[in-house]
Amino acid sequence: MEELGLGPNGGLIYCMEYLEQNLDDWLTEELENFLDDDYLIFDCPGQIELFSHVPVLKNFVEHLQRKNFNVCGVYLLDSQFITDVTKFISGCMASLSAMVQLELPHVNILSKMDLVKNKRDIEDYLNPEPRILLSELNLRMAPQFEKLNKALAELVDEYSMVSFVPLDLKKNSSIQYVLSQIDSCIQYGEDADVKVKDFDPDDPDHDSD
Repeated sequence: MEELGLGPNGGLIYCMEYLEQNLDDWLTEELENFLDDDYLIFDCPGQIELFSHVPVLKNFVEHLQRKNFNVCGVYLLDSQFITDVTKFISGCMASLSAMVQLELPHVNILSKMDLVKNKRDIEDYLNPEPRILLSELNLRMAPQFEKLNKALAELVDEYSMVSFVPLDLKKNSSIQYVLSQIDSCIQYGEDADVKVKDFDPDDPDHDSD
């Protein structure tokens, strides 16, 4: 990266664009090693530039879809963001940016819930109420930001798609619930062939009365 004069983010974009240029070669060959019902997880970098400034991940998703993969986006927001409404709004905007850019079924997850001491405090953030968010933003920020706060709260309300599923890795039920949400998005297992027991038409057990 030093030779190209790129910093960390620029280097990451360069690498992702290099991957994009080789989707039809390297990636396609790798995907052929998996079966139709295999469950693949691509752990993407968290830099928002990859979702908002360049079409790399969108093209990556479209490549998978052309290969008949059912794809959904899973956005993880660290639970530390629920302690500060300004950080939470920032996380919502990043999630919304990814949703709009990728144009995929989406599951938003609040991760590291095992670190949250009072889980009752998260209720307002799982399905954020714009009125409450706006009130908290106005309390924390200077008066000159009230119009901006109102616009942000209205944006969350208009899309009404930014809701979060809590994930506590110490609870198996929490993991199973998150997995069920993702399975529902990609319709995992719904295309499986129904297994029907073969029978001999001459078998007396199948003769009609």
